Amino acid sequence: MKDTAIISSSFACGGYTSGSSGIWTRNAPSDPPTNDYIFLSERLGAPLSVFVRPYQAGGDKVSIVGAVHGGSGIIRDNDLKKTDGLVTAEKGLVLTVIAADCVPIYLLDERAGVIGLLHCGWRSAAESLISNGISSMRALGASPSYIHAVIGPHICSECYEVGEEVYQKYSDVFTEAELSQFFSVRSGRIHLQLPAAIRTRLMAESVPEGNISEVGECTCHDRSYYSYRRGDRGRQNLAFLMLRR
Repeated sequence: MKDTAIISSSFACGGYTSGSSGIWTRNAPSDPPTNDYIFLSERLGAPLSVFVRPYQAGGDKVSIVGAVHGGSGIIRDNDLKKTDGLVTAEKGLVLTVIAADCVPIYLLDERAGVIGLLHCGWRSAAESLISNGISSMRALGASPSYIHAVIGPHICSECYEVGEEVYQKYSDVFTEAELSQFFSVRSGRIHLQLPAAIRTRLMAESVPEGNISEVGECTCHDRSYYSYRRGDRGRQNLAFLMLRR
């Protein structure tokens, strides 16, 4: 088990954890919450009724959530389907997304009292997830110039081999200069540095470069985390972010 503190301030707290068993998903909506969620609830001193977990799809949908969504995906079913981003201005609500190599992006605007949490894979970075996330925060009063973004633990470029189709998808979206920053070729194989693409997307949304930081941990190298590329199936890590009361 590994826990990494990502955000710890009077404004918000957030982290990234493998949990004790890496099981964050119930088999059916009627099933009880998983032990990992129960343990995290106890550790944060927050009831499961204030946790929110979307049903992710590796896409670009972002939802603004509030108290009415509390417990969704954890102790009851929800309508946050095919959703890879959550945004809120609700104090005490715990946003969560699961990840097993993809990038959790923590977004905070302390001035506006708004936070967001995104689950970003290669498709999401090439599509509109980050744009939609920033737009949703703006709808709650946030300003990109005041947003701070933290790129959480994820698979590093050394471990992240991708196919030609990924490069082709990115070439439709990014410039040649940008592609040269994202991709490298090693022993004839293509590797993607996903955080570089995420930084580019964030800055395109007017988030200042100086407001973007990165946690330098690789989920594939670090066996304390679960990694899909390393062969873990059915077990993931969890990213969480809460606006303090």
